This record gives sequence, structure tokens and C-alpha cells, in this order.
Amino acid sequence: MGLEPDAAPVAGADAEAAAPHGPYPIVLAHGLFGFKNIGPLDYFYGIRPALEATGRTVVATQVDGIQTSEVRGAQLVAAIEDVRATTGAAKVIVIGHSQGGLDARWAAAHDPASIAAVITVATPHRGSPVADVASGVLPGDSSAALSVLADLFGLAPGSSSSFPGAIELLTTDGAAAFNAANPDVPGLPYWSVAGRSNLVAADGCPASSDVTAAWDGSRDPMKLELSPVAGILALAALPATPVNDGLVTVDSATWGTFLGCVPADHFDEVCQIAGQSAGLGNDYDCVQMYLNLEKRLRATGL
Repeated sequence: MGLEPDAAPVAGADAEAAAPHGPYPIVLAHGLFGFKNIGPLDYFYGIRPALEATGRTVVATQVDGIQTSEVRGAQLVAAIEDVRATTGAAKVIVIGHSQGGLDARWAAAHDPASIAAVITVATPHRGSPVADVASGVLPGDSSAALSVLADLFGLAPGSSSSFPGAIELLTTDGAAAFNAANPDVPGLPYWSVAGRSNLVAADGCPASSDVTAAWDGSRDPMKLELSPVAGILALAALPATPVNDGLVTVDSATWGTFLGCVPADHFDEVCQIAGQSAGLGNDYDCVQMYLNLEKRLRATGL
């Protein structure tokens, strides 16, 4: 493992010249069936105040919890324009978790002048085998896969017309179609982080960086809630069980400049549930990971 050549920070006067209007506000984009907050429980638990303590303006957005990224992305663009109007900032940084990263890429493709960088955390850019099984693309019990996803996100299958569209987006074919329709904006930085769980070691990850390296020696015990989903990943007719966070594989989460894997499952990546420990023997610090991202943004003039 090692730092990718194009991932080295830009420092000092060069950074200011590269982006004289930074630091830009950070917009947080939630995943499938996500939320801004439920009472005191934020989706990005504890992350917003930590980033604000660095001097950043940080806004957690709310889009439809269960919809395609075409719909959610348009809602995210509207939220971004509100942030720009309120703060006077020329651009924003978007950090998206899971499907929120696809929403962020849609927003960048359709409103590129408003976005300074896109950071995705455990985003299924190439789909998820779980969605493929649920849609019958891969062999397996599709009804069981749908039930697991519905249980995980608190939804009965078929109870929302947007649920099939959201699942289709997360299939391999659906993701490929989304990628073709929403190409990256030339010159816009895209960074990505993946999660590795189920006690997988760091050597299962293709790279590391200043954002993730502090936890290369740690392993994550997956939360029980994600175990059925991980089981589907293991049985989805793949040549080998892929390194994953319980829902999204590392290969699928890799996009743009890859910053490495954190020892975290799909909940740990956003400091859930309610900031509890990532697991016995795992020293992963979720909030610190986002602070590391902020430090890298600042070092590159963003």
C-alpha cells in the first residue's frame, strides 16, 4: 500500500494560488434512506460540529430517503444553491456517504460551477452484488436479499414506488448506466474512501493515504445488523468474497483519487450508531477521519 502519486497535498502559497476562495463550505449528503437528523441523532453523527470547529461552514442536507440519484441529485443541487446564496461562497465541497456520493456526482455533472470537489465514502459507484441478487441479476434468493435491504433501511419492499428505482441504481447495470450518463467533470477533484470490515486486514485494500493510514493496523468486527448482507456478498457467485463494509465492496467504492480503506462497516463510516465504538479491538476514530479529509482539503487550497 502507499500514497497515490496524484494524492500529495499542495501546501503554502501554491495552495492559495490554486484555490484563492477556499476554504469552501462543506455539504454533507446522506445515503439511501438517510436523514439530516432524527431528534438529537444526526446521520453524520458528531461530524458537523467537529468540522465547524476547524472554521468551516458545514451544512447537512436532506433529500428523499428512497429515490433515484437523478431525483435526489436535483434536490441536492437546490440545497447547494441555497448554501451558496446564504454564505456567499462561490463553490462548495460535497462529501457523500453511500448513495449520497452518487447524488454528489450527479450534482457535479449538472451544476459543475458550484462544486469545488466531490468526496465519496463507501459509495457503490459500480453497484453492489446485494442489489444484483435482489434484482435477480446474480443467482441467489432475491426475496431474501430484498428483505435484508428492507429490514436494514426500515422499509417493506414494494411500499414505495421509488424503492425499485433506488435498488436498480445500485445494481451493476444500473450503476454503469448512471456512470455513462453522469461523467466526471474535467479538472474537478474526485476523492474516495472505502470501508473494510469483517476483520479484514489492511492488505486487502489497494492503497492508503494520510487520511486513512493511521488505522492500517486495525480490523473491524462487523455489526450484527449487517451480517446478513455480508452473507449475501459472500454467496453472490463471486470468484472470491470481496473486501467490503457489509454492503459496498472496495472495488465499487473506488473512484477518482482513492484515499484508502478505513476499518469500518457501513454504519461506522458515519459514526453510527450514535457514535458508539467501531468494535472491540478497533481503534478507528470516525470523526478524526473526516477531520483528516478537512486537513487535506485545506492543504490543497480547498
